Amino acid sequence: MANNTPKRRVPMAAALKDSDGGGTFDAMEQRVKAFEDDMKRVLQDTAEIKGMLRAAPSAIEFGELKGRVNSLPTMGKAAAMLSIATAVIVILNN
Repeated sequence: MANNTPKRRVPMAAALKDSDGGGTFDAMEQRVKAFEDDMKRVLQDTAEIKGMLRAAPSAIEFGELKGRVNSLPTMGKAAAMLSIATAVIVILNN
């Protein structure tokens, strides 16, 4: 489907002066400056994110951690150990 909207002609602006802000698009100078500042912040944030990702544990380290967690005693194992310890104490006290 074609866009049949008539296109407006934008008049050509006079030549802009070199970076002194005294050209025909004074507001554009401010917008470009704000855009540049925003891009600096984006680049800084990206560098911080990269640093955090490099410091994050690798898949191997996560696998090792998962193995350690899986080897921890479960509630059943803890209850059985507590029961055995209680039984030993009762036997020794009698």
